[in-house]
Amino acid sequence: MFQQTVIEIEKHSNQKYEYCHETGTMKLDRVLPYPYFYPYSYGFIPGTRAEDGDEMDTVVISDTNYKRGETLSCYIIGALEMEDEKGMDMKLLVLSQEDYEKNAMIRDIKDIQTEILEDIKWFFSNYKSKDSTRWSKIGNYLSRTEALYHYEQSMV
Repeated sequence: MFQQTVIEIEKHSNQKYEYCHETGTMKLDRVLPYPYFYPYSYGFIPGTRAEDGDEMDTVVISDTNYKRGETLSCYIIGALEMEDEKGMDMKLLVLSQEDYEKNAMIRDIKDIQTEILEDIKWFFSNYKSKDSTRWSKIGNYLSRTEALYHYEQSMV
């Protein structure tokens, strides 16, 4: 029911960190230009492999700002289809266990406010636009059932 998520990027940060398996540390990949910052804490699920070769990415929809390196138990509520220069790069939308237990009304992507979904989509549509070597293309939001299918396919 709950999956572990490791936080790489703090909510409202423009610093894009990635976990380095060789050193076991978080490394700064790049600093996003103004006006781009992550709308929510962002991380990955260990033990998964997405189509782009990296772990499955997670967006933690929460008012809480989780710290880089922190590990959370999270509940998958849906996903955002995305493709970038590395290939398919789906973003799983998750709630922390604490938020899941506090918000019994949120169990699927359809339960999330439209404004939140629009903010996430806008960010991932635009955050690479000032870098000529990178690009992103956004698809649809997927239900919890569809997101769980992709998560299960990614398990290594």
